[in-house]
Amino acid sequence: MKLYLSSQGFGNHLDRLKQMVGSDKRVLFVDNAKDYLPADERAEHVAEKKTEFEAEGFEFYELDLRNYFRSPATLKPIVEAANFVFVFGGNTFVLRRAFRYSGFDDLLVNALKNTNMTYAGSSAGSIVMTKTLHGADDIDSPYIVPEGYKEEIIWDGLGLIYPQLVPHYSGGSDAMVDYFEANNMKYETLRDGEVYVVDGKYEEKLT
Repeated sequence: MKLYLSSQGFGNHLDRLKQMVGSDKRVLFVDNAKDYLPADERAEHVAEKKTEFEAEGFEFYELDLRNYFRSPATLKPIVEAANFVFVFGGNTFVLRRAFRYSGFDDLLVNALKNTNMTYAGSSAGSIVMTKTLHGADDIDSPYIVPEGYKEEIIWDGLGLIYPQLVPHYSGGSDAMVDYFEANNMKYETLRDGEVYVVDGKYEEKLT
């Protein structure tokens, strides 16, 4: 399994990400954590990221999970063929619902366990890979309901890494850290630039 979990964007270890991805530079970019934004602002963000990825030699394709809310079966061959998926940040709870509504969560877990896919996440895209989203409600509202979404809160993450992740950590008081410590949960803080990497049997935070 290959995971590159960043606090913000590419982080400080883009060369390591490129090494994990290999020669196939096609990337499926998921921006559904920003589905609460007005359509023009969301589109502008995707366009900005497309420019950034292409500048680094990647072949950029947006994967909008909303297109598969009513037909998750059509997403299956797309995920199975993917070599590299990058899931960007925004609202963690909106993103988690998009994963479930489209069936992307189960397809992604299966692909990561059984293929050579590399998954990269930024902020919310990293948090969803942990066991629970409890604690994330201290930084993201779980009550935001974009068009096409239901009023529900999904608290379980995908559970592919053991420590809970705390992105955008500044070294001071942090509500997520307080929650994890109060509940005796293992966690790793990530300052912007830092990355938590899982690459086969290798697992480490890179500062």
